[in-house]
Amino acid sequence: MIDFLFLDKNICYSCKENEIYDYFLCKDCLKKLDYVANSFILDKYEAHTVYFYNDFMKKLIGDYKFNRNTSLAKFFSSILYNYGKKYNLFDCDYILPSPSSKNTLNNRGFDHIKMITNHFINDVPCQYLEGFKKIKNTKAQHNLNRDERSKNLENAFYYNGNLSNKTVLLIDDLITTGNTANEIIKVLENHKVKEVKVLSITSERRVN
Repeated sequence: MIDFLFLDKNICYSCKENEIYDYFLCKDCLKKLDYVANSFILDKYEAHTVYFYNDFMKKLIGDYKFNRNTSLAKFFSSILYNYGKKYNLFDCDYILPSPSSKNTLNNRGFDHIKMITNHFINDVPCQYLEGFKKIKNTKAQHNLNRDERSKNLENAFYYNGNLSNKTVLLIDDLITTGNTANEIIKVLENHKVKEVKVLSITSERRVN
């Protein structure tokens, strides 16, 4: 797997040219981010997104996931960690990085959400929810219409455990229709979860 961790520690993890200012990005790249700090109800639970899914954020996520610029995991991690601390989202029992199927993991070469959360898991009072899996090789959601997206994810996730009186923080990179989160929530509810919180780096929803 190609890794960009050889980058100069003081050089922007996006443009790889200018000096880092904050969040591992330079001033110019930071200005391209659209901060929304948005919260909304997903199913019956509170969901949070930090940035709007504009062209620059789309480029960053694509560079991370598909070009394997894994140094960007530090950037995404710092965003989620600071936001989560500010809004007390880590007041939970378990963190669940949105899981990928075995096929996706093999093709990509790494677990892109868990790589992000690994950077702060030891600094929060909760632990990973082990054993929650994606067992279905689904099609890419962005290539499907709304109805197809919902059907695409049916019975895609599996868990076997008791979550009575437990709170789970689900973490993902992008919320579009919310179908992925909703399917995961269904499985968690089937195992008696008390509460689910959702935290995403970015979303296509701009306003509350």
